[in-house]
Amino acid sequence: MKCKNGNPKRSSRFICLKCMQLNPCGSGIQRGGHQREKYHIKDLMCLYCKDEKATKNIEIRWCDNYDEIYAKAMEIREKYYKEDNNDRRVG
Repeated sequence: MKCKNGNPKRSSRFICLKCMQLNPCGSGIQRGGHQREKYHIKDLMCLYCKDEKATKNIEIRWCDNYDEIYAKAMEIREKYYKEDNNDRRVG
């Protein structure tokens, strides 16, 4: 039986580029028959940032290595957010 809402085994997670934590709002987004490119950036609300506006988030696809994506997030973070980061890594 085919699932219309995507495959739960292939769900994506997201790291908020502002606070560098796993974003609970974006976790579990399922892709149907396609997936985004590696290092895809998405605007999502973040519960940890306590902002009322969306923040930039980098996607961790089901097939990606968390450490590799986190390292890339640290590289590109300055492009979106200039303030200091305390490296509050959660994963």
